[in-house]
Amino acid sequence: MVLPLVLPMLMGFTFDPAPGLFRTKARSRHFECERMTAERGTQLRPGQVREARPRGDFVGRSVVVCTERLLRRGLRVERDEAILSALSQRADDVASAASALRPDLRRRTWLVDTHYGDSEVAAKISFATKNALMSQGLPVSDRVPMLGAGDVAVLTRMEPAQAYVAACQRYYAAGSMGDDEALLAVVSRDPRETVLHAGLCTRGQWTWLR
Repeated sequence: MVLPLVLPMLMGFTFDPAPGLFRTKARSRHFECERMTAERGTQLRPGQVREARPRGDFVGRSVVVCTERLLRRGLRVERDEAILSALSQRADDVASAASALRPDLRRRTWLVDTHYGDSEVAAKISFATKNALMSQGLPVSDRVPMLGAGDVAVLTRMEPAQAYVAACQRYYAAGSMGDDEALLAVVSRDPRETVLHAGLCTRGQWTWLR
């Protein structure tokens, strides 16, 4: 009786996003896949990715985590597509850079503010960045510091690089940010770029991370 042996194999093929017996090439293109360590896969998909053995098994293991696209290619602006296609890795890089630069801030509450032309994409960037910070073991809040109408009017007339520095100063001076908080800002400095920049604001002091 070969059915008990064949059935698990067939089930594995069913959930495999690669083109094959149960999935066409067109269908496979709806998946975005990323290879990562087993430890990172466990963090992103708890309960779905098997945890590595505590003592290891003398084999370097990795996993491929796939997410099905909600929109087919060509429906998004190319720049948005480029940003979102590698968003998980970008968010991890930003969070790691912030944590490594200021390890003394680990006990502060972290805020995330994203400046991007499309509000829906900005929300996705903020969500991914918050998740990346939490994976670093940092406390994260959904609160976003606010400025008064007068401050906004002044800042919008400044060069972007100067405006972020000035906004950080105003957040602290106006009491919108406290001593126990740190703000990680993810910004698009040029609408022609597919690169996201990041800056850290603490106690009125701004530092560019990338």
